[in-house]
Amino acid sequence: GELCPDMQIGSRESFADEMKATMAQHPDRSHDFTFIRLEMLQRLTGSQDVARKAFDAWFARRNAPTLFEGALEALRALHEAGLKVGTLTDGNSDPTRMDGLREIVDFAVSSEEAGAAKPDRRMFELCEEKSGCKPAELVMVGDNAKKDVAGAKAAGWRAIWVRPPQNAIVNSYFDLGGGGGDGGELGADATVDHVAEIQGVLRKWATAPSSAAASMAKH
Repeated sequence: GELCPDMQIGSRESFADEMKATMAQHPDRSHDFTFIRLEMLQRLTGSQDVARKAFDAWFARRNAPTLFEGALEALRALHEAGLKVGTLTDGNSDPTRMDGLREIVDFAVSSEEAGAAKPDRRMFELCEEKSGCKPAELVMVGDNAKKDVAGAKAAGWRAIWVRPPQNAIVNSYFDLGGGGGDGGELGADATVDHVAEIQGVLRKWATAPSSAAASMAKH
């Protein structure tokens, strides 16, 4: 590439293999994707400076994602309805830097900050601390049956499983988190095909005796 002309550019599969190899070499830091990517880039380029420049270029694009159609509008509607909206991710994206999201996200938690990846309880405890909500007041919305649904339920939260589309990363070769398991609807309190359906689920729950007071949304 332009940052390192002598570097051999391989396939997406080979890049994923290099990431997985680096994670295996640093199991105590495997939850920290900033460290893992920088470590991998420095190993492949042989230059700390080139690795940092390549990472910064990638990170800028990482924080300018194309969201699923209607997702931002759905989250905005939840926020305007008075619900707290937060993000809980094993990745290293920063929603406070993203157009559209920064205005509606009340708190954000990453695995790097928590010191562990989902479904580790520390991730969910940090969300509770930042949101000021009790476990029973929080709802996890995610597409990973093992990390999002099972992790949330073990923490005492409710969980809404969003069925991943056919081209989703979860459970694919590029899922660096070890796979998401199957059958999220078996453990989830509700299952949807699109984040736009979440408001209807929460509205239905609000009429029940034990209603959720806050929504936890994962982008």
